[in-house]
Amino acid sequence: MFKTNPKTLLAGLITVGLLTPLTAQAKTPTLGWNGMGEAGFNSRTGNTVSENLNARLRVNYIQETTEYKSLLEVQYRSENNQTTSERYVIDLQADQYLNAARDFYAFVNTRGERDKFADLDSDLSFAVGLGRVLYRTDASLLKGEAGIGYQTVKFIEKDDDFDQVTGRLKLDFDHQFNETYSFVQDLLYFVGPEQYKLETNTGLRAALNSKFSVSASYKYRYNSNPGDAKKTDGETNLSLIYRF
Repeated sequence: MFKTNPKTLLAGLITVGLLTPLTAQAKTPTLGWNGMGEAGFNSRTGNTVSENLNARLRVNYIQETTEYKSLLEVQYRSENNQTTSERYVIDLQADQYLNAARDFYAFVNTRGERDKFADLDSDLSFAVGLGRVLYRTDASLLKGEAGIGYQTVKFIEKDDDFDQVTGRLKLDFDHQFNETYSFVQDLLYFVGPEQYKLETNTGLRAALNSKFSVSASYKYRYNSNPGDAKKTDGETNLSLIYRF
């Protein structure tokens, strides 16, 4: 029977990938600012009045040897004028490329999360590490990151705040089927003695033109030590995406 610890397997795959030479050539990136805004909104009236908003904003700044990336996520839900979910995430990262091919880099990352309906006042983390393009073709791109950091978690009601040293692993995969349809998958994993967390986003996108596209996605999250919330959470979203 296969008994390999999934934490060890994931860490091993990324570590091996970071050290494996890559021969495929990268496309020359467009320098300067670029970004992507994604939003899905649903409003319901009648016997039940409800509103759901899921929004994500990415803004990047690319230079010859460095890249700065930012992510803001907002999730809001209400029913009969009562807020039932309100979650905010901000993620900031700086990459310093270590070779001319831009497939090997060092990174510094900081991330913050607040979800008062899950009893989470703040979840702040800081990490440093290495990133690598693990696989690249004209249609596909797979990137991996491995690092070490520090995390501080404060709850609103639960009297169990903690700090811990963490390991951070990340995978990003994009595949372009043709000029219209594409598939995206990412995975983010934090592990430490007090808590480990896993988040994945899986999406299919259809381009409407050079700026707009629509997306169907599924987000899965697992937290081994949450506040006043379940350990697992999943959501399906239909969104409109704008690139700039």
